[in-house]
Amino acid sequence: MKRFASVMFLSCLIMLAGCNSISKYDDEDVAAIVRGEEITVGELRFLYSDDKVSDYLDGTIKAKLAEQEVKRMNLDVSEKLQEIQASIDSIEYFYPPEDDNSKTAKDTRRFYESQAKKLGMEPKEFFKKHAAANQETGVYLQAYVDSVLGEPTVDDKDFDMEDFNKKANAALDELVKEHKDEIEKFIK
Repeated sequence: MKRFASVMFLSCLIMLAGCNSISKYDDEDVAAIVRGEEITVGELRFLYSDDKVSDYLDGTIKAKLAEQEVKRMNLDVSEKLQEIQASIDSIEYFYPPEDDNSKTAKDTRRFYESQAKKLGMEPKEFFKKHAAANQETGVYLQAYVDSVLGEPTVDDKDFDMEDFNKKANAALDELVKEHKDEIEKFIK
């Protein structure tokens, strides 16, 4: 469970905030090309609300590079990816219940309801697919970071999660720097 929390935290950590709209783009438009692989506006819109899509492009590029590196290094993440698929139905358990009136729960439900409506899905179904996509990204990020920094020793009482996350972000920033000539952005 600690490893899952670490993966989710790392996934969230790479995403950066801003405030641009991409309403002028179609889902099929290419937002970026990363080492020959396209990231479409539609893929970003699935993950983020329209007003945040362009804000998260840099984090998505980092995640795509990490995934590509994991595959290039032939790191085996198949077991973790299979675990995600096997547990996809239980993910629904984490959807905030209607009787939870906290700001976080309300905001979370509002995001999933809005995204689901936009995509013609039921909110809980979208929630499951969205959570699975984020978990899969997290698996690749964690595998890449572990290959560069070594696996975190979160059970060690002296382990500093904040320091580890800084090093992880630095490793991902370095990966972007190494491949800057192979990254093209088409949205701002």
